[in-house]
Amino acid sequence: MTAAGIVGLIVLVVFVTLLVAIAVIGRRWPSNFRRIPAFEALNTGIERAVEAGERVHVSLGTGSVIGPESAPALAGLAVLSKVTEATTMSDRPAVVTTGDGAMAILAQDTLRSAYARAGARERYQPTAGRMLGPTPYSYVAGLPMILATEGVSLNLLMGSFGSEGALAADFGERRQTLVIAGTDDVPAQALLYATAEQPLIGEEVFAGGAYLNVGPLHRASLRTQDILRLLILAAIVIGTILRTLGIV
Repeated sequence: MTAAGIVGLIVLVVFVTLLVAIAVIGRRWPSNFRRIPAFEALNTGIERAVEAGERVHVSLGTGSVIGPESAPALAGLAVLSKVTEATTMSDRPAVVTTGDGAMAILAQDTLRSAYARAGARERYQPTAGRMLGPTPYSYVAGLPMILATEGVSLNLLMGSFGSEGALAADFGERRQTLVIAGTDDVPAQALLYATAEQPLIGEEVFAGGAYLNVGPLHRASLRTQDILRLLILAAIVIGTILRTLGIV
């Protein structure tokens, strides 16, 4: 194993250890997260949709399950579980779309689990989780029909998007729906910042589980990331000082 591989393995072990430890003691450690307007707007939008008999649409993007592009979609699945629980008893519960078949199966399983936890298993409909197209632009081409026929008032885009993400957000804005959008692709983030009413910037897309109180591991992950940042910063400072003094 190379030196880089050893360092990566050490970082992984430290991260997992801190994550488990913080999750265990997290109940006695009050959460104090900074304000993210997009998640506040999400809660308000869900309440409005339920009261008005409108639908929440969750897009998990065009990435596959295999590969790094799956990360924002998996974060979106965590948010989907809370959105589904909040809309299970609505006349028009949440609908989720994706551009990958395997991700659509995961979305259906997330929906089924959320209905089961809410005690409304009989209301679950497999067609609420859909694959619209196997390519980015064929997927986006199917979005206008969903937005127009499903009575969508909240369009949540949380997954892997390229430049097609701007079209997905623009379709929602044209129909005057609340558009909340985030992805891990930096150029796509710039486009979504310009087109979405409530953009998620940088790592905010991965914080949804913690902000929506999906589970203790989601909250612990944010604290673990902060601790690792401090450790890395300390290592850089110490290394710089030792290098300056000629010790290393």
